Amino acid sequence: MVGQWRSPLGEGSLNICLSIVLPCYNEADNLPLLLKGYRQVWRDLPAELILVDNGSTDPTPAVLARELVRPELAFARTVRVPQNRGYGHGLYTGLRAARGEFVAFSHADMQCSPADVFRAYDRLRTAPNPDQTLVKGQRSGREFSAVLITAGMSLLASTVLLTLLTDINAQPKVFHRSHLDRLTEPPDGFQFDLYVLYRARQAGMKILTIPVVFGERMHGQSKSAFNVFARYRTIWAIVTYIFRLRFGGAT
Repeated sequence: MVGQWRSPLGEGSLNICLSIVLPCYNEADNLPLLLKGYRQVWRDLPAELILVDNGSTDPTPAVLARELVRPELAFARTVRVPQNRGYGHGLYTGLRAARGEFVAFSHADMQCSPADVFRAYDRLRTAPNPDQTLVKGQRSGREFSAVLITAGMSLLASTVLLTLLTDINAQPKVFHRSHLDRLTEPPDGFQFDLYVLYRARQAGMKILTIPVVFGERMHGQSKSAFNVFARYRTIWAIVTYIFRLRFGGAT
């Protein structure tokens, strides 16, 4: 049964069971394909897709305005962040605007299958205690260098934070909206995934995984690893954040 959570948007709001949040920063070329993908797997249940225009400087706002008037995309809406402050800030803005009893987030770059979100949701709903469970992706079929970096980051985070954390940045992630109340000081950057998982562990939540395969980006470039310098800058930011979580400076 869908819970009778009261929407902050008013008494007339639907009792939505699932909100899917996708941060979109300069993803204009991917958006039509992304929306087509979600339309193909969308289910007949009270759910919503929230596309966060995260301060885009490309035609993303115009593409969203054009696409979201289509009747077959009535399940989707957009939230606008005027100025980009980072992946985490945009994602958190979308999550706070969500109306669902359960919330999910994933990527908008076409690397993550829309069907994975619903598989994760199904896994969550069959868990013994869905309200205290988080389901996330676990990537397979990746290049050895990517696997090595992910394993190293997972080992470091698990060792320093004294709790098991694996494939931190894999998507999707799905959980009950009550977990949002624990995200009191979320980071603006790519450390957001780590923060969500760490706070879940602190709260004693069970973390389950589903196997996923990340595809190739269709258009545009990665926001965190568009070159070697950017990749290692992102890694360094996450490494330092791990120690801040453990020894102070972050909550």
